[in-house]
Amino acid sequence: MTSPMKAQSQLPSVTPIRLPTELRDWLKHQAIDNRRTLGNEIVFRLEESRERQLAAQQPSK
Repeated sequence: MTSPMKAQSQLPSVTPIRLPTELRDWLKHQAIDNRRTLGNEIVFRLEESRERQLAAQQPSK
């Protein structure tokens, strides 16, 4: 059985964010096109951006 503390730590945190209306509308349409929720679209794009930034910081071999 999972303890209540462990179960809570697995839940995503809630972070309210203010977006310009035009950007929110664009993201919402992108989410629909990609069959994601608005929140999932934002997370996907942030993770993609983080991965690109981390890859760019890796020393060249």
